[in-house]
Amino acid sequence: MIKTLFDIIFSVALALFFARGFGYIFDKLKQPAVIGEIIAGIVLGSIGIYIFFGQQYTIFNLTVSVPNLSFNTPEFELLAEFGILFLLFISGLETSIKKIREMGKSSIFVAIGGIILPLILGIFTGLIFNFTLQESIIIGLILIATSVGVTVRSLMDLHVLNTNVGNTILGAAVIDDILGIVLLAFIFSFDSPLWIGFKIVIFFIIFLYLGIKLIDKILDIGEKIHLPKAFLSISLSIFLIYSFFADKAGLSAIIGAFVAGLLIGQTIRSRKIINDVKTIGYGFFIPLFFVWVGTIVNIKSFLTIGLFTGIIILFAIFGKIIGCGLSAKISGLNFKESLQVGIGMIPRMEVALIIVTYAISNNIIMGNVADQLLAATLILTIITAIITPFLIKKSFNI
Repeated sequence: MIKTLFDIIFSVALALFFARGFGYIFDKLKQPAVIGEIIAGIVLGSIGIYIFFGQQYTIFNLTVSVPNLSFNTPEFELLAEFGILFLLFISGLETSIKKIREMGKSSIFVAIGGIILPLILGIFTGLIFNFTLQESIIIGLILIATSVGVTVRSLMDLHVLNTNVGNTILGAAVIDDILGIVLLAFIFSFDSPLWIGFKIVIFFIIFLYLGIKLIDKILDIGEKIHLPKAFLSISLSIFLIYSFFADKAGLSAIIGAFVAGLLIGQTIRSRKIINDVKTIGYGFFIPLFFVWVGTIVNIKSFLTIGLFTGIIILFAIFGKIIGCGLSAKISGLNFKESLQVGIGMIPRMEVALIIVTYAISNNIIMGNVADQLLAATLILTIITAIITPFLIKKSFNI
């Protein structure tokens, strides 16, 4: 456990430095920086602890003692959890309800197809490998999650982002995220499904109603306070209050964070804070979350990767291509466009990692199962990030 303020400061400084260093390297390799941030965590957590931290080195007759740091502490985990909240808050801020409506039935069909088939395949895989039903559902949720950051970049490079295919993928990904977050509440609560569903409905009705009625007025007051970044402070207060009440309602705090972002994001004033929120989130808290993900990785689990991980990766890829592709075809897109949509929905990243790390931190999955799923999820994010741009380019050249 971290015992001194110096240790906390030093561990955070190292985490940010390594996160940005490895993130930069992966960005130069044209891969998502988040992969580099996770690897930074693996280096600090699994390697640094054994060969660097707590050691003594003699340099020019001067003995230097390196602090015996640990990143798996309540203090560091708390900062990492703020990273998750900021990630979902920013996601809500950038979600346009108007755009979802404009995408129409294609996005809705694709989102549903991209949830049902991967969820079934994930649960089936878990049960075949003798996982419990709850652990198997976690696998299904991991396969549901879609991160279109890689896809968006590829579509932009091909100048086809603002096409039927691009718009359908964006709309479906947003719906996937919303439904995935709601499903998280069912998994991470110990109440009956009926009671959980009731609480979700009540939470959304009350806080959406309050949000629509009050948030704009509260933000208006914040805008009139002539103090540096007062408007930002008010917005962050709303975000944290929503997270608090979602948690107290027995749901996940990330639901509150997402709803707060969704509501604030629909106001005209949201443009005034989005860059500041991203600066705080991506500049500090979010990298700490991904570094923390890396620190809880058991490197030995990568050495025992076998049939299970292979099946997870295959089902993750073909579950989206088939599920989303067929749904796109049913909604009216032609075969080529449907294939492009299915491929565009392949990448997994933030939401998949949030699901598996939340399951671990809430003791829903433990021990070898936790190690296996975390390793499989990390490999899945890396492989899908690498192959998706290639497959998208090929699909547009058919």
